[in-house]
Amino acid sequence: MSEYWKKAGFYWQALGGNNIDQISGHCYQYTDIIYDEKKILSPTTVIIDIGKFDNYQALGVPLASAAVPDIRNLLGRSKIAAKAIFLTHSHPDHLNAIPHYLKAGYKLPPLYGGKYTKMILEDLLLQFAINREDWPEYHIISDGDVIQIGSLKIETVAASHTCFDSFGFLLFSQHTTVYHTGDMKIDASTYFRKPTNIKRIKSLSSQINCVVADFYAIDNEGFAIREVDTFKKLVKIIKSCKKDKIFLPVYPTHPEMYIIAFLAALKLKKNVVFFGNPDFYSYLKRIIDYGISFTDMAQNRIKVIYTHNRDEIATLDNNYVVIGTYNHVSLAFDATPQNSFGIITAKTFFNPLKGQFNAHNIKFVSVDNYPELQGFGHGFLGDYEYLNSVLDCPTFIPTHCPVFVINNFRELASFIKMHLIEQTPNNNEIYQIAEKNCSLVQKNASLWLAVSYHSGYAYFTEVLQKPTSGEGFLKRTISNKRCANHFKMFLHKRKNAQIKDIS
Repeated sequence: MSEYWKKAGFYWQALGGNNIDQISGHCYQYTDIIYDEKKILSPTTVIIDIGKFDNYQALGVPLASAAVPDIRNLLGRSKIAAKAIFLTHSHPDHLNAIPHYLKAGYKLPPLYGGKYTKMILEDLLLQFAINREDWPEYHIISDGDVIQIGSLKIETVAASHTCFDSFGFLLFSQHTTVYHTGDMKIDASTYFRKPTNIKRIKSLSSQINCVVADFYAIDNEGFAIREVDTFKKLVKIIKSCKKDKIFLPVYPTHPEMYIIAFLAALKLKKNVVFFGNPDFYSYLKRIIDYGISFTDMAQNRIKVIYTHNRDEIATLDNNYVVIGTYNHVSLAFDATPQNSFGIITAKTFFNPLKGQFNAHNIKFVSVDNYPELQGFGHGFLGDYEYLNSVLDCPTFIPTHCPVFVINNFRELASFIKMHLIEQTPNNNEIYQIAEKNCSLVQKNASLWLAVSYHSGYAYFTEVLQKPTSGEGFLKRTISNKRCANHFKMFLHKRKNAQIKDIS
């Protein structure tokens, strides 16, 4: 194994997020090595995100309750120990490894993230019963903040995503400048959240050499669905169904859908019932604590209630929208085919609810009928074509998608003049970035740490990454064959359009 840290340069490593065929457990290492005033090599390492691996059951470790990226060699007295961890946003696949490391007895360097991310993290630390003296130092950051960590200057860039305080980061090194997008789309129609700061990205178009990009949804043509279009579609569906009671489930971790659903109900003067499990109410409380007052927004035009009390629900004159996260139609609402209608805003999370609607003969629509209903926080192909057009031919380093997606995308990327890193990175491989050049310098085995608990302490088991397609999430969303067909179709359309333009 080469000791890359003995040579000046800028190094990047995906510790999670560049999986064989999974899309979670995001964690990225950046190490900047320069010669200091005394001509001695001086490394600065930062980590961006430290999430949990969703499909940990597929790793096959008995009694494991989670899996996390392996950052152990970046902690403690390591020569390349991380000086900081930057958090792009609050979702579990980017955040939730933190309590497991603390429960295993590790000390983490200072954290930098948004106010909302801090709120979600503190809930998590309390849930895991972690002593407050063991909580990492946390610095709240905002769009435009610049933080100097050793030899690295890091600037926070707002990113359109599905939760408050989502960020990308600009990393300035004497060796290169990298834009780490975080989970991002171009959509500027976000509600109560800042959109992606494209103005700032454009201003640096001649400086940004590499884009470490969220390619989660790149196998979709065009731009990511705008939130204003989701709002308009909800209004149209609710209005046209002519039912008194609308059941509208939302992802618990996606505040934007809570707000869009509420605003749609408000526009149509339908009362709102927030209804769900404890997890849902926990996130709802955080949204309100963050500063979003549904009662103030209602302005006495509608009633808003937060309980399952039948008597209180009865005061709503059978005219309301039920917003929440649930897998059943509660008897508290006396739902019938004559008075109720369902709108399912997620492909997989609420599949059991479809069975409940069918069992009660209640009509419903879903994202299969209207793709605009899906609250998308990730850029489609068009978002990244646009980003490529406003920058000066950067090198794209794909993350947040299975490796096979990028391998299938390469022919189309070449046709549209999007420059990809030559080798598709796998977890744990280390690349050196010099301006726009990215070269593999160390090939390591990809592994996860399966987490097991005994007597309140976390214990780690190293597990080599293995293909898990067909198990869990990917079976219901994306596959090698499906994304390959998508890219072939997109390429065919582009080539035909080019021929027509020439003729």
